[in-house]
Amino acid sequence: MNTARTSRPEPSLTRYGKDASPHDIDTRITEFIAQYRFTLALDHASRYRAYALRHQVFREEMHYRLGDAAEPTFERDAYDAEALLCLLTHRDSGLDVGCLRVVLGADSDGEPRRLPLEESCAHGLSHPTLHPAAFARSEVCEVSRLAVHRHFRRTPGSEVPASPQGGEALPVPSPLVSLSLFLAATALVGLAGRRHVFAMMEPRFARLLQLAGLRFQQAGEIIDYCGPRAAYYIDQQQAERDMKANLTPLYRHIQAVLVSQQTQTLPVVDVTSPGTTG
Repeated sequence: MNTARTSRPEPSLTRYGKDASPHDIDTRITEFIAQYRFTLALDHASRYRAYALRHQVFREEMHYRLGDAAEPTFERDAYDAEALLCLLTHRDSGLDVGCLRVVLGADSDGEPRRLPLEESCAHGLSHPTLHPAAFARSEVCEVSRLAVHRHFRRTPGSEVPASPQGGEALPVPSPLVSLSLFLAATALVGLAGRRHVFAMMEPRFARLLQLAGLRFQQAGEIIDYCGPRAAYYIDQQQAERDMKANLTPLYRHIQAVLVSQQTQTLPVVDVTSPGTTG
């Protein structure tokens, strides 16, 4: 969800708007749950899988200058040390399909921290009330570094390439991949006890998310930050209430999966290399 930190969503996200068939949605949700799994990245190995995917999407494909240049094959920055990370994986191939992170406005001891968008996009935070500084730091967070593997951003019906392992071809990408990552972000923010959520994204993406009931409010001007992007705000509790009823089964599934992996404090592992221990 964070400007340069968000890969482009599938146009087919619109299939889950008001004109979608309930039967079609139910079928696709059932198929999605069978084919994909969400994992909280709570150790060094899973976190570096997310960093590797981000490197592939943001640096290699989109040519964004993100993360620590000292790590040429992993995209990570100082905010990752205490961010909550989540992975979406295709079950049969084992391929990491997507990832996201939630950066908290205060650590577990209540020490306040500035969000990434307050550092890099401060000039675009122009809304008089929808600003991170307007809320208690313990209730503020930012969703960012949402990335989707290039194959799973392909349009359904297009040619399907062979899997990276050289085995069977990957299935036609589900149009629920990008949307499910935002549902996972909503669930993860709730599990972390946060309410006020900020993100940088393209205005067109915010409009697409409204079809799912995720009504982000624009919190600043559109600025040139790896393309035209703006800061957006959403109340996590309101997002749960406004979510489209036909997507609720998928959201509850994702929420239950993350809860089952949750420790009491959702510990965050500060890792410096793939070989370090948490």
